[in-house]
Amino acid sequence: MGGSVLALVHGVRPEWRESVLGSLLPAFTDRGFEAVIRDVVDGSLPDASGFDLVCVTGSPDSAFDTTLPWIGPELEYLSATITQQVPVLGVCFGAQILARALGGSVAPSTRPEHGFTTVSTTRPDLVEAGPWMQFHRDTITVTDVAEVIAVNDAGVQAYVSGPHLGVQFHPEITSDCFSGWREGFTSARSGSDDGKVDTRALAAEIDAAAVDAAARCDRLVEGFLEHAGIGHPVG
Repeated sequence: MGGSVLALVHGVRPEWRESVLGSLLPAFTDRGFEAVIRDVVDGSLPDASGFDLVCVTGSPDSAFDTTLPWIGPELEYLSATITQQVPVLGVCFGAQILARALGGSVAPSTRPEHGFTTVSTTRPDLVEAGPWMQFHRDTITVTDVAEVIAVNDAGVQAYVSGPHLGVQFHPEITSDCFSGWREGFTSARSGSDDGKVDTRALAAEIDAAAVDAAARCDRLVEGFLEHAGIGHPVG
């Protein structure tokens, strides 16, 4: 029997849901995992215990925004997932809301990041120095149930807690993924062309970095599976 990964997206139009997974999708499917994509904003989610792992992806919204009706239910869902000992990989917003589910906090960053950066890492076997794509305005604080394993001048960039891994950056970035961020999100905060980020230049950087970025994402997924003790499915 093959394995499966539940990929959670946040307010993404159906035609863009695979796109926003970027290179995470082939990293999982090439290893024999079936990817099941569900949008948190749509409501009820399947029991996480039926999956080998849960991958929580990005959002233009903030994990501390209690005006969003789906934030509370997602926190409860992730808390239950943690209790069920189902490994979670959190990416950007996903890392932020996972940190909250683990008792940490998220706040607006004094140093928003947009573009490729490197990080200092104590676990290069799991999280390399990069360069990694950044696109966020918030920052993570973890409690003592988590270990920070990567940082830069903007703050926490990666942490582990048991089998779980949260990364503030976007290992999944591809040109199609970047288009998905701009075209696929339904949030009022979606759309990156706000005049503060040169999205045309950034799109060119993403395109130029595509091969190396996909390879780094693939290694990150392999490292996460090893860290979480998840073998590759057979058949």
